Amino acid sequence: MKGTHDLTQGPIMPTLMKLALPIVATNFISTTYGIVDMIWVGRLGSGPVAAIGTASFFINLAIALSTLITIGTGIKVSHCMGAGQEDKAKSYVKNGFVMSVLLSVLYMIFVFLAQDQLIGFFDLGSSEVERMAKQFLLISILGTVFSILNTLYATILNAMGNSKQPFRIYTIGLILNIALDPFLIFGFGNFEGWGVVGAAIATLTANIVVTLLFFLQTRHSNLVTIALVWDAKLLKEVIRMGVPITIQRVTFTMISIIIAKLIVRFGAEAIAVQKVGIQIESISYMTIGGLQGAIAAFFGQNYGARRMDRIHEGYAKALSLTSVFGIVISLIFILFPEQLFSLFLSDAKSLALGTDYMRILGYSQLFMCLELMTVGAFNGIGKTHIPPLFSITFTALRIPLAIILSEPFGLNGIWMAIALSSVFKGLVLVYWFRRSLRKMTVPQTVI
Repeated sequence: MKGTHDLTQGPIMPTLMKLALPIVATNFISTTYGIVDMIWVGRLGSGPVAAIGTASFFINLAIALSTLITIGTGIKVSHCMGAGQEDKAKSYVKNGFVMSVLLSVLYMIFVFLAQDQLIGFFDLGSSEVERMAKQFLLISILGTVFSILNTLYATILNAMGNSKQPFRIYTIGLILNIALDPFLIFGFGNFEGWGVVGAAIATLTANIVVTLLFFLQTRHSNLVTIALVWDAKLLKEVIRMGVPITIQRVTFTMISIIIAKLIVRFGAEAIAVQKVGIQIESISYMTIGGLQGAIAAFFGQNYGARRMDRIHEGYAKALSLTSVFGIVISLIFILFPEQLFSLFLSDAKSLALGTDYMRILGYSQLFMCLELMTVGAFNGIGKTHIPPLFSITFTALRIPLAIILSEPFGLNGIWMAIALSSVFKGLVLVYWFRRSLRKMTVPQTVI
């Protein structure tokens, strides 16, 4: 079928890299939306950065909830493509679009009704910061449906082996966001700019344009079609695949909110530092997230085609590639923390706090990369329930560790707790997947 690629044939490393590089670039571009916003908003001071950081927890929660649909849909589509069942793949796609829109609308209603309680939970200690946080949240949440649809489009196309198209479309969205940000945040001529509101509107506009481009580029596809079709049986299969990962990501977001509550004790600057640090760190986890997406699609098609030899060899090669990348990123974070952080916030207090954050988190980057890549491997073979078991356990460990370590080490103790949990997750998941590979046999029916 046009726009699809067979991942069950050909040399493994070139196949993986051909699929992964556009996904890496797409993820980087998607992440750059937030980085660009943060660079410009950082010029307004730590207060606006703290406002965006606070609101972003609930925007991230929406994306976490959407994995209930997007992850399962992508896995089932890749299995169908590997088994040559294109008609069934089309049905999964249609269900995915219906459920994504419904989920987005319900979440938007929830946020509009609970905005005061959501932002008030953090007790930011500044009415101005809380006001900006609510403004950013409400505008950004309007774009939830577009963000989720964009993720679904990209996931489906990646599962089909077509990772170049999402890259091209997201690139256009990034260029638009870059162009709009300084104008809407700071103004031009007689237009004074809207500050934090301008940053939210710029990203919202870019997301809408990306959704329109995805629709226009795939409207003639025999597989990626939007239709109001509801198949309860297929829906249950998708949700069954997506529930474990959704629970994991929602739990991760909720734990992050609790950790942020601990961080805010050290002032708004501390929240701003974490938000900026997460944006910088996203460069590494979004890059490996691209390899994760490629591994999921590659393993999915080969699992559907019962090519266990390619799964074994593919994981070994991906593990080596991830290790090299993770070591390089760890060294950069450890050796150049101040230079990285100063791109966003330059006041003395924030820079000192941010330098400590980058250096401490640097020691965990390798293990975080190993974790993310291995999650993609588990997802590809349909064992989506395994990574959440370890992820939830070790991520939850951050709370008691943060409380204990913050006593002798202050704010740095919280950063240590986050880093340690990443180390544990990376080591355990790699061990468990290699153990699973030795025992794994493909069932007669995988769809």
